[in-house]
Amino acid sequence: MIPTFVFVHGSGSSAHGWTPTQREMALRGYRTLAVDLPGRGAGFTRAYHEQDLETFAAEPSVMSGLTADDFVRPVVEAVERVRHHGPVFLVAHSFGGLPVTAAANAIPELIDRVVYIAAQCPVDRAPGEYPALPAWSSSALFPATAPLLVGDPSRQGFVRVNWRGADRAQRDALRKAISGELTEEEFLQVVVTSQPDEVFWLTGQEWDVRAGKDSWGLIPRTFVRLTEDRSMPLAAQDLYIAGGDALTPDNPFDVHDLESSHAGFFRRPAGLAAILDRLSVRAGAGSR
Repeated sequence: MIPTFVFVHGSGSSAHGWTPTQREMALRGYRTLAVDLPGRGAGFTRAYHEQDLETFAAEPSVMSGLTADDFVRPVVEAVERVRHHGPVFLVAHSFGGLPVTAAANAIPELIDRVVYIAAQCPVDRAPGEYPALPAWSSSALFPATAPLLVGDPSRQGFVRVNWRGADRAQRDALRKAISGELTEEEFLQVVVTSQPDEVFWLTGQEWDVRAGKDSWGLIPRTFVRLTEDRSMPLAAQDLYIAGGDALTPDNPFDVHDLESSHAGFFRRPAGLAAILDRLSVRAGAGSR
């Protein structure tokens, strides 16, 4: 049977970001569903659009009250519903790896394959501990976003990024960190839809999501390494792969390389779609 692909976005993004991928997959004959994690649209206020920074900085955020359970629930519910139509391939990008890993722990019997696209897959430590490791030291993401942070995330309980406030030099640094192969005009389309507010997952016991050997570890899994990624360096991606393989050596990651930055493949989805298509065919869906 042909699987349904359930896509889970990363930090600062939304289901909308998967639209080109879903279009490409539809042309290949697949059903797809993109999940919106909680709080999408948070921070898109008049103050943000008008760049009234004093008001924007003082505005509360729904993200401050959300927990890991709130993020896992919509993923589990989506899988439960589409499972009625046949096999499910659950696909995560970046931060989306955390709720996907937790969902795989909760309902491994409903998921036929988990696919991580440069996505977080914590195994032997809390998710927030990974970015402090040497494998992450070359990441260009944190230096590029730091000047645009509004407030102190650890104190306010959420992350607020003023994407619209970036000047040309800051936008270029962001473009190189996130999607260096895109033109400035293409990257502006990314910035304009980026979510200003995001949950603060770096600290807190409630975000200590880790892959479970007897649940997550039972599911066939794939890791798509983004070879031009300057946000999650290859060394960091390989760290997640090694951790998963050590946890369940009899069920290692099936690894594929994709020449893409951290988010460039969203605008040019043919390469990813080809990998997902091959996974489906190999699983027994048959070629079309």
